[in-house]
Amino acid sequence: MFTFRRKSLTTTYKTYAQFNSVSLQARVYNAEIVKTATGEFLAVTLITNLKDGDEGITVTFNNSNGLMSLFTKGYLPNGRMVTVTGHVDSISETYTDKAGDLKLRMRPQMHLVQAVAHVGPMPKDNAPQAARKGRTVVRPSDAAKKSADTMLEEITPEEQYADDSLANVPM
Repeated sequence: MFTFRRKSLTTTYKTYAQFNSVSLQARVYNAEIVKTATGEFLAVTLITNLKDGDEGITVTFNNSNGLMSLFTKGYLPNGRMVTVTGHVDSISETYTDKAGDLKLRMRPQMHLVQAVAHVGPMPKDNAPQAARKGRTVVRPSDAAKKSADTMLEEITPEEQYADDSLANVPM
């Protein structure tokens, strides 16, 4: 037991659990909609590493608003990067199976309450393709009037900008 001036630190100072929160950056491991008698919610499982080279931990939380709508529209696939902040509700390394036997989890599990999640980049296989570079974009209204080559000819050459004769033009 830790003491300060011969008193226990847990009895000397009041602790406020609402100030204790954790922020993690992780990837979506699994997400599914759970239907109950009172409604439905999204059960999210994330996977992250606490240090380089470890097996990682799973982080679970529930959501019934914005993140659930992203999931139903297909914008929360497995592998998407998510930053989540919340209060730790429980941490476990074991679970009880249907037969009542105590089993060891593959990874420790942390459950968060009052979690707020911010989504990050999609996994590479689900990410939208980037536009091809080097293509000329033409407005639809100008497409029938001028070709892209004609529009490029109308651009002022760089040499003209380097000329000092335009330096004293009043604005």
